[in-house]
Amino acid sequence: MEPHYTPILLPDTVMCLADGAVEITLGDHIFEVSGYKPSSLHHALSLMNGLLDVPAIAALSQVPKLVVSQVVKELHAVGALSIPSRSLPEYFEPQQFALLCRKRFAVWKRHLFSHPLWIGLSDGTLSHEVFVGWVLETWFFIDGVLDRLPMAIAHTEHRGMRQVFMKHFAEEWDHAHFFTRALDRLGISAADRAVTRSLPSTRAIQDWLRNAARRDPLRYAVCSGFLESTGNDRAVAREFFRNITSHYDCNGNHAVQPLADHVSLDEDYGHGHSLDNALIALGSIQRTRASAALQSAYGLVETLEMWSTDILTHYGVPGAKPLDECNAYRRRIP
Repeated sequence: MEPHYTPILLPDTVMCLADGAVEITLGDHIFEVSGYKPSSLHHALSLMNGLLDVPAIAALSQVPKLVVSQVVKELHAVGALSIPSRSLPEYFEPQQFALLCRKRFAVWKRHLFSHPLWIGLSDGTLSHEVFVGWVLETWFFIDGVLDRLPMAIAHTEHRGMRQVFMKHFAEEWDHAHFFTRALDRLGISAADRAVTRSLPSTRAIQDWLRNAARRDPLRYAVCSGFLESTGNDRAVAREFFRNITSHYDCNGNHAVQPLADHVSLDEDYGHGHSLDNALIALGSIQRTRASAALQSAYGLVETLEMWSTDILTHYGVPGAKPLDECNAYRRRIP
């Protein structure tokens, strides 16, 4: 097994430290990884996301390369880890890198949307308060485009990519109104929104995207590409909105319809192709730069997962309210 391959730990695996080893749970199977410092092994395993090769994982985790190689070999043999069929090229052509992104996005989205928040909203098992909280926090995120896309435009020296970002901003800058309409119908008025603060994790998403824009416009383009739905993603989104309509629009307020309208408008604009357009404008991309961009997108996925947990934790308490100056974060009501 060649050390330059980039191993991918399956997204359904759950890792924890137990009895001097790393315990990996995958479905009904439990595996143990031992023979080296458990915390370092755990770090090495967490880096097996398809973006780093064995030497890079060994260097970052401070686990010997031979140990990492052996772990990769054994986990691959039991089906807990996958390995690309060939090594990555030194440079990617735009469509080649776009295809690689789409493949990674598909795996990451399956993992993200298996979170209890998204499953619970879709099957209607979560409270009305959680639903309203999700709409509110999504409004904060969508409205944040006014801070993050101008950052990407300002930090993009490449003219072609800058034009792609400018076009995206011209089409997206006012889309928060879809969510304000939904919130109005849910009883969260403009006056209420004026004294409401977003959850820390909602701000973390915004900060992550702004940081990506400052470091490299390619990082921002790939992060944005993950957020934009394409093809089958839109079919899944429509089914999701049909489900939450049936569960949370019972009083006929049609609060979900503006959210579905937003998805349709983005589709009409072709936002699912924004990443492809940015990559075509940029041209060939060095492997290390491409890898860093994918790492940034993977960090966004982790932040979105944290955001999902934060919404569920805060708004899942009976009688939970949005944050304001008088509310404690994640307050527990006796």
